[in-house]
Amino acid sequence: MLSRRHPEYKGMIGHWDFLRATYEGGRDWFEKNIFPYMKEGDTEFKERVKRAYRFNHSREVVDLVNKYTFKGEIRRNTDDAPPSVKKFWLSSTRKRVSIDTYMRYISKLASVYGRIWVVVDNVVESVGESVAETRSQIYSYEVPPQDILDLSVDEDGDLRWILIRERVRDDVDPFTSTGEVGYQYRLWTSSDWTLFKVRFKDSKGGFELANVEFDMETGVHDLGIVPVFWVDHMISEGTYTAPSLIGDIAYLDRACANYLSNLDAIIQDQTFSQLAIPAQSLLPGEEGHSKIMEAGTKRIFTFDGADGGKPFFLSPDPKQAELIITSIKQIINEIYHSVGVAGERTKQDNSSGIDNSSGVAKAYDFERVNSLLVNKAASLELAELQMIKLVTKWAGENYEVAMEGKDKLVHYPRNFDTRTLYDELDISARIEALTAPIELKRYQLKQVIGKLYPFITEKEREEIETAVDKMDDSVDSLISGFKPSNQTTKEESNQDDEVAESEGSKQ
Repeated sequence: MLSRRHPEYKGMIGHWDFLRATYEGGRDWFEKNIFPYMKEGDTEFKERVKRAYRFNHSREVVDLVNKYTFKGEIRRNTDDAPPSVKKFWLSSTRKRVSIDTYMRYISKLASVYGRIWVVVDNVVESVGESVAETRSQIYSYEVPPQDILDLSVDEDGDLRWILIRERVRDDVDPFTSTGEVGYQYRLWTSSDWTLFKVRFKDSKGGFELANVEFDMETGVHDLGIVPVFWVDHMISEGTYTAPSLIGDIAYLDRACANYLSNLDAIIQDQTFSQLAIPAQSLLPGEEGHSKIMEAGTKRIFTFDGADGGKPFFLSPDPKQAELIITSIKQIINEIYHSVGVAGERTKQDNSSGIDNSSGVAKAYDFERVNSLLVNKAASLELAELQMIKLVTKWAGENYEVAMEGKDKLVHYPRNFDTRTLYDELDISARIEALTAPIELKRYQLKQVIGKLYPFITEKEREEIETAVDKMDDSVDSLISGFKPSNQTTKEESNQDDEVAESEGSKQ
């Protein structure tokens, strides 16, 4: 069981490793991803790899999308959340990371791999006489797809069981520990877990019974569900995998790096050209030939100068460099246009930092990236709600987690417009100057509220929006903002004056 891997995962290992390596970068990446070109010697290729460089477009795209996703307002209803959830939001991992920071990290990993897995576990710090007196920490940790060995789902798409590989290091005792890094395997089911600690007699051997020694640990959680769930970059119907944000971009990024390396070779050859000197009737090894070589840099060519040839420099055709530069620019444009963040790229390309893309291009890019961000936000919201559901089960709280509607504890944004607070205020002023219906003015004021006070509670938001709904289009309303229900109107005051005058005349 421990040696097997799901067939679909087995075929994706190389792809996932490449995506992670391309995102992280580093000098080791060039050793595996810079390729020799035709008629290139081993020495020249090794030197070219040492000089290789790249701009990490894969990381840039992932970080830009992540920045836009969390730029919007994420509302967490702390008033109605149970105590365990409030505590979990403050400390979501064993390293005491907050939920906001943790979800940003989860979002990045999901963008890189397409789908990652999250485990919600519980560690008991001290045992009391009751559940309330027992101190425990409910925490979460992420699992990359390379460490998911196998799993099974039922007809509803829920996990029956999942087998996870965990990386461990023997480093408890600084004197007796070996410091070796190995693996242990954890099997989660809907009622319990089993941990297999494996030791190989021969590190080069496999999982043969004669070569394996292992210890087993088991525990019961009785949650009724497997405390593991997946998080997709974008909500997908796939059972085992999901499309990655950089699934195609990473390969374009690699092509761009190889073209840059080829361009570097051309620049080197163009700058340090090969000198060719006529050496009539002198063969290599003769004294005259050696003196000619000493006159140059010892990296020169000689040729028969019987026809009166002159010394000259040999260098590649500069048109080849122009072709490579054009190809690199085209690839970079396609990378950022495919995501919809080409505007950011034009800002960086422009020495003045000015976005020189057209208005039509901005509109198309906005529609593309807005659709991407809405889908990604929905995926992250679903993941956080599933996390909350598992937290309440570990805490033993009888709390029904709403997965949709206004009763949700977490609301991710569904609109990622680019208008700032000043834009909204300017629009409000322009609408006020027009003869616009009061309903339009109310709607615009609600947009201003979201920009002006993005982090107020849901209760405070409802109070302000209720006050906005009570506004009318009278002059008093324009001066005071809205009319209190107990304030006498001008018409009512005039009627009272008329009644008083009539009663006075009668007397």
